[in-house]
Amino acid sequence: MLEQFPRSLMGDIWTLFENNCKDGTIISELQSQKRLENELSNVDYLEWLKKNKQIFKSLAEKEAILLGKMMELNVFDFYNNPQLAERRLPEGIPFILCMAKIQGRYYVYRKNTEFLHAIKEICKKFDIKYLEIEEYLLKTTNHTTGSEGISNN
Repeated sequence: MLEQFPRSLMGDIWTLFENNCKDGTIISELQSQKRLENELSNVDYLEWLKKNKQIFKSLAEKEAILLGKMMELNVFDFYNNPQLAERRLPEGIPFILCMAKIQGRYYVYRKNTEFLHAIKEICKKFDIKYLEIEEYLLKTTNHTTGSEGISNN
């Protein structure tokens, strides 16, 4: 949301997004917060991060165990690709995928996410639900998300 959907143009969607952040429907992982703090230059968005830091969570024990198992299975070996040094795939993706799986949430991604094919294959293999950001926004604006939460990146 911070990077792609300006608040000034999408106020209603931002209101829904912020309400979902406050009620715990939307969460993310601490690595994503660190990345955003380092990459965002807009002062308003940096201020937003400070006010909404409660959405950024650490892995719980079950999530950490799943992450360990996935790493033993070399699920994230594509991170060793030399292209990542240039393209900078967010470090938080493995953490967020584990949170989405254990908590029964959706992993929300952007269409232009690097190595999206590999991430979708992980989701399919480990039965992790996933949605593209526009699909998520449509579900949210139609109030069809129900009690299922969102883990976003």
